Amino acid sequence: MTRPFRAAVLPVLIFTAGFAVCASAISLGLRAATPMPDMLVLSPKLKAYRANPDRFDTVFIGTSRTFYHIVPEEIEAGAAMAGCPDLKVFNFGVFGLTGAEQDWLIEQVASAGAGSLKTVVIEDPLPNPREPAEATTDRARYFLAPSLWGAQIDSIRAYPESIAKRVFRGGVFGWGVLFDLSGAGRASAAVFPPVDGASGDEEPAFMATDGFEPLGSVVTDGILARRDAFLSDPAGFATSLARYGAATNEDVSDRAAYLGQRLGALQARGLNAALYISPDLAELDRTPRTGEAVRALQGGYSVLNFNRPDHYPDLFQRDLWYDFSHLGEAGARELSLLAGEELCTAIKPKEAAGDAVR
Repeated sequence: MTRPFRAAVLPVLIFTAGFAVCASAISLGLRAATPMPDMLVLSPKLKAYRANPDRFDTVFIGTSRTFYHIVPEEIEAGAAMAGCPDLKVFNFGVFGLTGAEQDWLIEQVASAGAGSLKTVVIEDPLPNPREPAEATTDRARYFLAPSLWGAQIDSIRAYPESIAKRVFRGGVFGWGVLFDLSGAGRASAAVFPPVDGASGDEEPAFMATDGFEPLGSVVTDGILARRDAFLSDPAGFATSLARYGAATNEDVSDRAAYLGQRLGALQARGLNAALYISPDLAELDRTPRTGEAVRALQGGYSVLNFNRPDHYPDLFQRDLWYDFSHLGEAGARELSLLAGEELCTAIKPKEAAGDAVR
């Protein structure tokens, strides 16, 4: 490197480093002063649960396949049929819930429900985004706090896909972190905070059913498009079913260990814990194997593995499905009744032995 080149580059490098340090410090300070953004479904559910956690002793935490599939009253009815008559269930399903978001949400629920919470059922969460734009939304930025970087990396590392795809997800995560630390838009958000839609007087309709919403009761262009695609492709249902049991080299052991760690952490709190594997045609080649791999781990983890057409053929009748990833209301009710029975069967021996539940 020639002397003139060094003389030209060095000030630029010093300025860039100084700017990065200052911007990061200011951004982290503004983060602390900026309230949690209003998040669709998540915010009103968290507000309602925190306001009255004593109403519930059992919480299901997961993605849209929890939101649209877990009917609290049916879970309670199924559990009562199996000998657990007193369950009070809250559906904490949230659209697009990723691993780090689920880790954070578990902490919120466990803290708010201390003293009344007995059982937490978690779902295999969605992977980190692979689209850079998805890493810079208000919701994504909130969950890019430094305290959650480890959880973000754990989720990326554990997701069963090729190394190249994991590296790409890691790059998107890195881009999101850099965008967040740059402080772009933070000052305006702190000075002019958005109106919290969850704090209004109008309660979302799904709160009347303890967090459950039948798919199709509220429609968007995306929901209608998925419904139309499902109805217009009857052969696609059989094609999707063929994914179950198909040969694959995908290793799910890391994902199983990832989920087992979270179940173990819940048990260490004195809670019953279970993993819920939802019916999902798009994941028939992955999540059923993940559920069985978790079941095989040392620790005796409870697994409600419903994405298995061979064990639950009635759940895989086409008329019960709304699209290729979600059941309609009738299917959700049938699934939830079964889930209540199996959850009771899983937790009764532990409660009798005093192995869980404060």
